[in-house]
Amino acid sequence: MKTQARNAIIALALVAIAATGFAQESPAPSANINPAVLKVNDDLVYASEISMVMQNIASQMGGRDKVQDQQQLVQMATQRVVEQKLLSQEALRNGIQPNDLRVAQMVQAMEQQAGGREAMDASLAEMGSNYEQVTEMIREMDLVRSLIEQKISPSIQVSDEEVASFYAGNPEMFKNDAQVHARHIIFAAGADADAGTVATAEAKAEKARERAVAGEDFAELAREVSEGPSAPTGGDLGFFTREQMVPAFADAAFALEPGQISEVVRSPFGFHVIKVEEKRPAGTLPLDEVSEDLRSQLVQQKTGQEVGKMVEALADAATITPLIAEPPGDEPK
Repeated sequence: MKTQARNAIIALALVAIAATGFAQESPAPSANINPAVLKVNDDLVYASEISMVMQNIASQMGGRDKVQDQQQLVQMATQRVVEQKLLSQEALRNGIQPNDLRVAQMVQAMEQQAGGREAMDASLAEMGSNYEQVTEMIREMDLVRSLIEQKISPSIQVSDEEVASFYAGNPEMFKNDAQVHARHIIFAAGADADAGTVATAEAKAEKARERAVAGEDFAELAREVSEGPSAPTGGDLGFFTREQMVPAFADAAFALEPGQISEVVRSPFGFHVIKVEEKRPAGTLPLDEVSEDLRSQLVQQKTGQEVGKMVEALADAATITPLIAEPPGDEPK
């Protein structure tokens, strides 16, 4: 089936999906709120499958209220479900089976997110779906993952020359702002803290600074007295840019040289004593620091391209039928 014809059939299916109410924020009651809306080769696609993928896409876009074009959302979800059906069918044709442990873990995660099995069943029932149908969708997702792992990923190679070429051709991607690697000791006193709390926290910070300047190991001192979440790691904040910290803290940290210890610094979180470990000037990250991450990105890019080619080939050979009316005798999975 050619791509243009396939897209036309999917567009027709949108009419059926919209008629069920799944294109709206709150579906209208219906005798069958989960009809089959598409047939992809021998597999039926139910309205609830489209709805779940719509919710996932909308969540990635910042929520349903952030979606400007609801029709486009339906179309994106429909296309994604069709592609998953085609790829899972191809996996089975190649004798590939889902990873049962991964499937079970994903189902369990969904149950926990829903607030338990009963809450999940109730939510699914409102959409005319059920536990078995959702489990089957997750099984198909894992089949696609296994297909990619076994049939596509082994053939994906990215050479050192490709990494270096991409790096040289995209210098703007590897520019970095000035960074500081620092540790700190903090005593909590938020903006709404009373005078007593503020005075106590400041006094503790002054005492801690005296001990640090006197030569005590800063990391050990942070583990002993700091009241912040970084205390177990010796107050280590790693590398950060000026924009990543509140102004008072950033100004103090960037004014220090490696090995220096700050005066007591007040921020909206409390009183800090800061020690700078290293500084990195603004510039371009060297190739050896970014090569592995860049290689992974290029592998993902190539993998996506190969998956796209496979989907196109499978879709062109597929029979995708819109089901404007529910077929007689069909029941949701």
